[in-house]
Amino acid sequence: MIGKNFLEMVEKNSGKVYGFKLDHNFGFGFAEVYDFTDVSNFSGRLIFVYNLIADDLNANLSIDEISKSGIALGPITLWKFPNSRGKGAWKLIGKMDHFLIDIYPPAKDVRANPFLYNNWSKFDRWFIDSEVNDPLEYVPYEQVRRMETRVLNPKEGVAKKFTMKHIIDTGLNVSDYYDLSDLGNRNMYVDLVNTYYPDDQVEVLVRNLPILVPRSAK
Repeated sequence: MIGKNFLEMVEKNSGKVYGFKLDHNFGFGFAEVYDFTDVSNFSGRLIFVYNLIADDLNANLSIDEISKSGIALGPITLWKFPNSRGKGAWKLIGKMDHFLIDIYPPAKDVRANPFLYNNWSKFDRWFIDSEVNDPLEYVPYEQVRRMETRVLNPKEGVAKKFTMKHIIDTGLNVSDYYDLSDLGNRNMYVDLVNTYYPDDQVEVLVRNLPILVPRSAK
């Protein structure tokens, strides 16, 4: 049996909002972090990215304005929390007085390498990775589409993923800004489109991507 506080977050470290620079001079985004390291020291650092993009990080934006823009991405699992000082620092904007989540969220997982297909709905072995999900039960991809995985992301990866989403949403081509033959860029793009876009749009967005061939099949 799971204890009452088993899935609860560390409140003093949660709800902090940071400003960060998007790639390719697309402006500045805003993200909110959550600390569930008492649940999992490996995958307990989470981040949401807001829809708002500002031209100037020093603009007089309130926490309320950022919050009202809605969530664009997340909860993404972080490798470590953003630094607000030193190289590559993100700007600490403030701390929310209300939380987006207060228990450790579920994630999606699959009994395969998800990057073997560009369209993840082709897999039939998706399941919900949850501290309270037992026994394991396979579900249709649509049931888990909007969930993130537990893959660890550096803060630079979060900025890249949000930049890719902004490029797609403004009708531009991600391949004009990122080399999608690079495995890291390709996998991030495949993850992004399969999580945040419907199946018919995924088919269009991955149409010209190569299929990942396992080494054993070469």
